[in-house]
Order: sequence, then structure tokens, then C-alpha cells
Amino acid sequence: MDDKKQLYYQYFEDKILPVIKPLELERVKTVRKVVLTSFLFFLTGVIFAGLFIINAMYNIFNPLILPILLFLMYAFIIKSIINVMLAGRLYQNQLVEKVLPLFLEPVARFTKWPEKDCDSILNSKLFGNFDEIEEKFCIFGFYNNTAIRISDTRLTLPVRSSDKSYLFKGTMIRLELPKSIDNHVILQSKNLKKTNNFNQFNPHINDLNNYLYCFSNKNTNIITEDFWKIIKNFGEIYTAKSFSMSYKDNVVLIALKQKKPFQFGFLFKTLLKAKNYDELIERFVIVFDLVDILNI
Repeated sequence: MDDKKQLYYQYFEDKILPVIKPLELERVKTVRKVVLTSFLFFLTGVIFAGLFIINAMYNIFNPLILPILLFLMYAFIIKSIINVMLAGRLYQNQLVEKVLPLFLEPVARFTKWPEKDCDSILNSKLFGNFDEIEEKFCIFGFYNNTAIRISDTRLTLPVRSSDKSYLFKGTMIRLELPKSIDNHVILQSKNLKKTNNFNQFNPHINDLNNYLYCFSNKNTNIITEDFWKIIKNFGEIYTAKSFSMSYKDNVVLIALKQKKPFQFGFLFKTLLKAKNYDELIERFVIVFDLVDILNI
């Protein structure tokens, strides 16, 4: 992983840093504005808190004013916190729109990809019945003779409702490998419902058995210690609630359930340090490491 991360660091210094400096100026202005407005909200809340205490101790005002002062105190203090949170979310959305595309070129030369991948999802047998596929964002690239597709995907449930219900919401990673295994192997987190009719098998890796169920339609020895060392990092790096993986013939499909798949970064961290992008870079690098282990 370190060698690939260094490639991203070097690309950042050579190509991204000169482009990103104007965005850093915008970030600094945003931070100043957010800090100032939140401080004013908080200060106002403190003033109302002081008035509440004085009124409670000395009965200077009408007792009916007490609940009003208490409400205003909480309202302004909470507003100061919410102001920071909303600004942080908006900033993360801007990073996805403006900064993420700058990191697509190294290693796999990812490009935005408009086509949906219904066949791989259906063939994976990772999911039950769903209504349609929505993809907010999708990229496609090549690494080590393998086609890689990464998408922010939602599978909607076939129910009649004013609000959409999602069977799945998160990141999907598809690998199209140069070799085939002539088998279908499925790994699923233990918090997920089984959706296939394959037999469960034991890969005899204690750490893996603590977290995943393994299924296959044939006998297999594909799951090794080295393979597990890569797989177990996906949940942490992608901050996923669940993990599913299908390996059929030469196609691997990984589904990682998340709230906000492509968000990264933090409002109060500078854009000018490559180290601050580790959260994003490691999401790419772990995929490349899996490709390497599968192509051995």
C-alpha cells in the first residue's frame, strides 16, 4: 500500500497542488465566516443564559420570561453548533465535486462513467428483489489488466410509498479480472440476510469467521490468509456498516453499505497537505491491493 500511496503523494505535489491553491483560499474564508457566526450565536446564547440566571436568583423580571430566556439560550447555543455542522457538510460536498476528480488520474486513470451495471448486480446474488438502480457518481479505470468500476449506488425497494426505501445505499466496486475461477463464491457480513442458495463453508481462518459468512456453489480454496488481510481492511477504510462480496467467474462485485459513500476531508484541515487526503487515497489503494492479490 505504501508504494501506491507514495505515487499519489508525488502526483499531488506535481499536478494537484498548483490547481488547488485557490480552493484553499476559499476554505480559509469559509472557516473565518463559520467561526465568526458560530461565535456570535454562542455569545448570544451565553448572554441569554446570564439573564436567565440573574432573573432566577433575584426575580428582576416577570417569572413568565424565564422559559423564554431558557429557550433562547438553548436555541442560540445549539445554532452555533449546527452552523459548524452544516458548513462542514456543504464543504464535503464541494470536495467531492471539485477535489475528488483531481485524484482520478494516478495509477488507474479513472474517468467518469455514465453506464449502469445491472447485470453484475443481478448475477452476484448479493441482493433480493429491487426496483431500480440509481447511481449518483461512477468512475471507471484499468489497473494490472483489470477493469475497475467504483460507484455511489442505491437500490430502491419495489414498494409503493411517497418516500423511496433503499435496499442498499453505498459504494459498489466491480473488478473484471483477466482470469476466471469457474465458481461463485460469496462473502457476507454476519449482520446481513442470506440471499443465495449456496452451501456455507469454513475457510478455517478464525478472524474471518468472526465477521463473515462464506458461501460457494462448489468446493473452493480461494480464501487465503493474504486474501483476508486485504478484505478485512475494506470495512474500516470505507467506514461501512456491512460488507458483501461476490466472486463469479472473472467478475468480483463488492458492496459496502454507507450513508455518504464518497465524502472525505474536514473543513478545518488544509487542502495543501497530501497527508490530509489519506482517507480518500486509501479507498483507491485498497482496491488496487485486492486486484494484485487476485491476479497472483
